[in-house]
Amino acid sequence: MSVDQKNMEASARQFLAVASVQAELFAVKQISKRISLSAKNAKAIAARAGSQAMGFHPITDFIDDVAINITQLVEKINAEALKLSSFAIANRNRSKTIEEMKVSSRNMVKYADHNGMKKRIEELEKKKKQFMVDYKRKNGDLLELLAEIRNQLQAAEMICTTSRTEATRAGDFQSNLEVVADEVSLAVNNIKETLQSSKYHLSQLSLR
Repeated sequence: MSVDQKNMEASARQFLAVASVQAELFAVKQISKRISLSAKNAKAIAARAGSQAMGFHPITDFIDDVAINITQLVEKINAEALKLSSFAIANRNRSKTIEEMKVSSRNMVKYADHNGMKKRIEELEKKKKQFMVDYKRKNGDLLELLAEIRNQLQAAEMICTTSRTEATRAGDFQSNLEVVADEVSLAVNNIKETLQSSKYHLSQLSLR
């Protein structure tokens, strides 16, 4: 397979991976909106329940904060994934240039310009090595952002357990609040599954 073909295939993988991540993160944002809506519904129910559901008020605020934090992290991951893809594609173009210049350099070995070409190749090779260092760092940053979302989800799971405990004290409103807790729990699980898929697709952005 030629260098050009390898670069084209690598670029295609990059765009496919980013497109998949974008679609998955869009889904996560929509689920986060549902979590926020569930929190608002719980707040309304708790208000009607009065003193029986006093402990539910801070819980609803926390759930809403989690939804907002997840949405913000998703937007950040999406932006960074696009940057990483462009970054990698630029490097592949650089690699292609290096290979082409090496071929030209071998053909110019008898000419005065050969040394200038060789120097230029060395400069590009140096940039390529630095790129590898930067790329790994950026990739690590993305994984850390995913880990932040997982931390938010763990907190949400804990609050769902607390929600069910508080719901038992809400008298006639218990079943309504339990439904909200179930909705949030289901949403959290859906996000976890989607993030697992996103993590896989982000791994496809790794250099090959």
